[in-house]
Amino acid sequence: MTQTMIRATIRSIRIEADDIRSFELVSSDGTPLPAWQPGAHVQVALPGGPGKTLQRAYSLCNHVGEAGCYRIAVKREPASRGGSRAMHALQVGDSVEISAPRNLFELDPAAQRHVLIAGGIGITPLYAMFNALRGVAACELHYFVRSAAHAAFVDRLGDQIKLHAGLDANQTASALAAIVQPHASDSRTTFYTCGPAAFMAAVEAALTAAGIPLTQLRSERFGAEPQPASANEAGSGGSNKGEFRIVFARSGIEAEVPAGTPIIEVARACGVDIPTSCEQGVCGACLSDVLEGAPEHHDGYLSDAERASGRIMLPCVSRCVGTRLVLDR
Repeated sequence: MTQTMIRATIRSIRIEADDIRSFELVSSDGTPLPAWQPGAHVQVALPGGPGKTLQRAYSLCNHVGEAGCYRIAVKREPASRGGSRAMHALQVGDSVEISAPRNLFELDPAAQRHVLIAGGIGITPLYAMFNALRGVAACELHYFVRSAAHAAFVDRLGDQIKLHAGLDANQTASALAAIVQPHASDSRTTFYTCGPAAFMAAVEAALTAAGIPLTQLRSERFGAEPQPASANEAGSGGSNKGEFRIVFARSGIEAEVPAGTPIIEVARACGVDIPTSCEQGVCGACLSDVLEGAPEHHDGYLSDAERASGRIMLPCVSRCVGTRLVLDR
């Protein structure tokens, strides 16, 4: 089923830091916006050129007590694929279509302490989490930025956060070690991180070095980690040289997936509706059940156990180990 979109109007825009703007969105027809929880994101439909629409996911980062609107913050990226550039071109009064909130990055209700570690624009979901936690649960927020000028929301957080500005890779590693080490023997502490891939890898490395299992870490990624080319894709050792047969069981459609072509592109060409957002294997919007065949995972969303089960996959980036794959679509 195609996701229902909500028409929203930009009520205000605020410059939060260098290259970062926040956008306050309200319902265009005055109806209440769906409820949300910290860690949730909405998808925003944006103009992507003649006849093309982009969909991008942005975390909700409302302030304490703020109701009746959604607030998102967007960093303009020099290497933008179009989303951040389109967002920064919007003005107050413009309308956009947004999805209802979806939460893939929830707070751990069983945790006794929450340690939030943000890198750059990764502050957006953690800001909302920290707003919900402070004064209610034991928590701390660490915010790593290139410089103080690139730190968003600090005027609202003040001395309640620990700002780490201008650190190089070695200094960042040392700071992360100092953050996680005091919690090394506490299984009731949950860690949260969001930011660039290299930063999140450094967080994982710090936890591992401290003997803290990664099961105590919750994260949200901007993009999937690069994956080595498989034998299927490279054509070495595979008779189909990257091609395989895809079956969309519910739709009753069978098609060939050429080498280098994502499954979702084949699905679109066949008229099979698979919801998508990031198309990088990190948001989970296209999550699909596997009925037959062995998926070859290239996402940054599924856990190791979920990948090992072979029962689910993200067809925006993942492929098939063999020659035939059947999805419940």
